[in-house]
Amino acid sequence: MEKRIAFVKDWGAYIRVNKGRIECVVKNEVKWSLSPAEVSSIIFLVNSSLSTEVIRLANEFGIELVFFHDSEPIARVITAKYGGSMKVWIKQIREAKNNPEKYAKQFIYGKIHNQWVTIHYYEKKYGFKLGGDELYGITKEVITANNIEEIMVKEAEGAKIYWKGVKYLLPKELGFKGRKKKGENLDPFNKALNIGYGLLRKSVWGAVISAGLNPYIGFLHKFRSGRLSLVFDLMEEFRSPFVDRPLIGLARENYEKLKDLKVVYSTFVFDEDEIYTQARRLVNSILHGDEYRPFMAK
Repeated sequence: MEKRIAFVKDWGAYIRVNKGRIECVVKNEVKWSLSPAEVSSIIFLVNSSLSTEVIRLANEFGIELVFFHDSEPIARVITAKYGGSMKVWIKQIREAKNNPEKYAKQFIYGKIHNQWVTIHYYEKKYGFKLGGDELYGITKEVITANNIEEIMVKEAEGAKIYWKGVKYLLPKELGFKGRKKKGENLDPFNKALNIGYGLLRKSVWGAVISAGLNPYIGFLHKFRSGRLSLVFDLMEEFRSPFVDRPLIGLARENYEKLKDLKVVYSTFVFDEDEIYTQARRLVNSILHGDEYRPFMAK
């Protein structure tokens, strides 16, 4: 049975045990009630209260308790039995050392496919020529790459085509000349991209922590002290559909809105279920050898 991740999203919620089940109660209303056998993690996104009986059951059934503050993970309670996390971490380190291409090519395959979906949408709708066919061809080449260097070359080739297409789609008044990560004089679209990627990083970070993965051990991004390498790996699949595409739509609707930070922040509505599902897929692949399939936008 595939276990579920339970979220605590209501301020003032009380998490308790009732007749052997874990319940989330808000003002005497039961928001959810689950058997501990069907829960893998409980994610606390807001201030709430917690019964010590829940902690006892969490230890017994190997349930991870993860706590957030301001959308960032701040603590994760590991059961005294050390059931899952240590096993995941050891296998994750082995895979990162011995077989990083296995996952790196899937992350980049998903990334370029999803970039193609974004570009192809406008090609199909307006008849533009944005390099979609070339981008689609590169996705196939990524799968046959033999090492990290070849994968990164294909990623760079895809990025060149993709951002050229994005530039064509954006109003010239924005002054977008290409993707830039840093700089004091960034154009409004690059500034908005950086905000979106920052928010996406927090969501993926939370999913990685909740799944029991080590966020610092990546497959594509090399280990560097303090760098969330695995988070950056997993983010690749979501950048275009969750950040780029809504911003392109906003810019084409009214480019002036990109200068209003409140509008930019409110533009991003991430599908948390998809992000958490990908983290769980990665765990299942690392632990049990299941095929890892990237998130494929439609």
